[in-house]
Amino acid sequence: MRSSACTKNLSRKSPKQDEGLSLLVSLMMGMVLVAGATGLLHRQLMARKLGAAESYQQMAETAALNGFNRILSELNNDDNTNYKGYLFTLDHHGGDIDSSGSEKWGWNASNQVNFPLREICTSRSPLPEAVPASSSNGEPPYIALTQSASSQRDDGKANIQLQYRLRGYTTTATANNNGAGEGRFQVEGLVVRNGDEANKGYLARTLLLRSLYVSSIVAGEGDWAVLAGQTLSLGDTEILTSNGSAGDGKVLLNVNSTDRYLNANGCLATNLLEDVGGSATNTNLDSRIVPILDKGLPTTTLWNLGLTQDKASGSDKVRIWSFDDTDALTNCSSIVCSREVDSADADQRDDLVNNADSVIRLSEAELCQGTGADCHVFVEHINLTKTRLLIETSANRPVVLHLEYPGTSTVDPSEPGITGSINLESGAQLCGVNAGEDTCNGQAQQLIIVSGAPKPSSVRSCAVSPDDDQYVLAFDGNSLPAASVHLLPGIVKTGNSNTSLTGLIWADGICTDAGPFDLITSSSGSSTVVRELNEQWKWDDQNFPGYGQMVTRGIRGTGLDTFRRW
Repeated sequence: MRSSACTKNLSRKSPKQDEGLSLLVSLMMGMVLVAGATGLLHRQLMARKLGAAESYQQMAETAALNGFNRILSELNNDDNTNYKGYLFTLDHHGGDIDSSGSEKWGWNASNQVNFPLREICTSRSPLPEAVPASSSNGEPPYIALTQSASSQRDDGKANIQLQYRLRGYTTTATANNNGAGEGRFQVEGLVVRNGDEANKGYLARTLLLRSLYVSSIVAGEGDWAVLAGQTLSLGDTEILTSNGSAGDGKVLLNVNSTDRYLNANGCLATNLLEDVGGSATNTNLDSRIVPILDKGLPTTTLWNLGLTQDKASGSDKVRIWSFDDTDALTNCSSIVCSREVDSADADQRDDLVNNADSVIRLSEAELCQGTGADCHVFVEHINLTKTRLLIETSANRPVVLHLEYPGTSTVDPSEPGITGSINLESGAQLCGVNAGEDTCNGQAQQLIIVSGAPKPSSVRSCAVSPDDDQYVLAFDGNSLPAASVHLLPGIVKTGNSNTSLTGLIWADGICTDAGPFDLITSSSGSSTVVRELNEQWKWDDQNFPGYGQMVTRGIRGTGLDTFRRW
C-alpha cells in the first residue's frame, strides 16, 4: 500500500518539470520573435531612410538639370535686343583654391572690361537671370527652383525646396579662335529644407558636368559684312537695294586695339561714323558699323570650286593678262596683251578687240580653254578710259580675276608701267556678260576680283594711286556695275562721279568719300548678293560660318552627362 502511494506522488511531480521546460522554450521563442520583429523594423526603417536619401539625391540631380536648362535657354535666346550669347566666350569660375587670384568671374557686371570680346561694342548689359550677376567677385548664389510655400515631399517636417547654382564654366571658344570651341558647365543641384542654409543644411547635393559645342556664325543675311576693312573712309556711302531703299549688310571695321571703345562714348553711333570716315549726317550707315578686334579679312580660298587656271589654247602654262587703252605700254602696242607665266614678253591680242577698239570680249571658249567649274584669270594691269571689257560668265563657270601672280616663279613683266592694279574711268566698263551678249548681267557672284599676295609692311592710306601702287582697284561712275571685291591686300577707291556697285567689298582699305557712292546689296529680284554668293560658291559645304556680326550659341553635347555626389 505504501509503495502504491509513493508511485502516485511521483507521477504528480513530473508535469511541473515539463511546464518549466515549456516556459523556457516559450520565453526563448518570444525573445527570438522580439529580436526578429526588431530587426525587421530596423531594416524597414533603414530601407525607408535609404529610399529617402536616394529620392533626395534624384531630386538634386533633377535640380541640377533644370538649372542647366534654364541657363542654356537664356544664353541661346534669339532676341537680338537681349543678346547674351557672348557669355559663351567668357570663363566664369572660382579658380584654383591653391592659387589666389585665379578666379575668373567673367559673367559678373563689375568685371566685363577685363574679358575681351571680338565684337568690341557688343552690349554687355544683358546678363542671365538664371545666373544672378554680382557687382563683386563673390560666388554666384543659390537659386530656388521651387516655392517655399510648397514641399517637394511630405514627410511631416519643414518644406523641402530644390535649388541650383552655376558653380563654374570654362571655354575654349574665346575671341582668339572666333568663338568656336567647347564649353564646360558645372551646375550644382541641392535639396534643402525651408529655413536651412544651402551650404550647410542640405539633404542632398550633386554636381552636373556638361560639355557643349560652342559655335559662332553670321545668323542672318542682314548681319553679313558688305563693307569691311582696316582703313575706311566712306563719306556719304549708302547701302541700298536695287530699288533705292535701305539695303541689308553691316560695315566691319577691323581694329587692333580696344582702348577707344572701352570708355562710355566709344561705341556711340557718332563716334563709330567718325572711325569709318563717314559723314556726320550719314544715317544710312550709323547703325551698321561693327568694330572687330584682330579678326582680319577671310582668306581667298573661299573662291575655289576647282581652281581651274587660265591657260592659252594648247599650252600648259598659266597666262597673265594686261589691258590698256591709253598707249602707256611700250612693249605691247595693243589694247589687249597676254604672256605666259615664265616669259616677260607679251603677245598682242587684237583678235579680242572689236567695234572700233571700243569693246574687248573674253569669251567662255577663250578663258580656261572653255573648261572647269570656275575660271581663275591672272591680271597684272588694267587701265581703261573708254573701252568696255566684257567677260563671259555663268553660274556653271564663274570667273575670278586675280591681281597677284600665280606663283613665286613668275617672271616680272618687262613693261615699266605695269603696277598690278586696276583703273576704270567713267567712260570705261568692266563687267560680266552672258555668252554672246553685250549687256552686263549684273551677277556679282559670277565675277570676283581678288588679291591674295603678302601684305605690305606699312598701312597704306587713301592717297594711293593705281598708277604707282600695287593692288589698287579704282573705278568711277558705272564702270564696274557688278562684282564681288576681295583684296587682301588691296585698296578700293571710287571717283568724283555718282558711282555704284552691286556686290560687296572686302579690302584693307575702302575709300569711297570722293563722291556719292551706292553699294547695292540685292539683286533685281527678292534675293541678296550674300545669298547668291553662298549658293554659287557653296560656302555651306566649306563650313564657312560667314563674315559679319556673329551670334554665339551652345549647340549640342560633346559627351555624356556626369553627376558627382558629395
